[in-house]
Amino acid sequence: MLAKGDLVRVPANTRLTQRQSELHMIDRYLFTDKPTMGIFMKYEGYKTAQIFMKNSYWIVELDSISFAGVVRAS
Repeated sequence: MLAKGDLVRVPANTRLTQRQSELHMIDRYLFTDKPTMGIFMKYEGYKTAQIFMKNSYWIVELDSISFAGVVRAS
């Protein structure tokens, strides 16, 4: 389970979508060209989450992201 502010890894070729408004038929989307890091914001639905990446909020499938982990200093 992810919490707000967790660092997540987004693999290459992951589809990111942005909802423009409830009235738009087609959402804005892009595919990542290389592995990227993002910040988990919230769960959007059963299988999707909102992340902050590339100075914007994006919706991504939960199966596509993973917790970046913690490296301990000791």
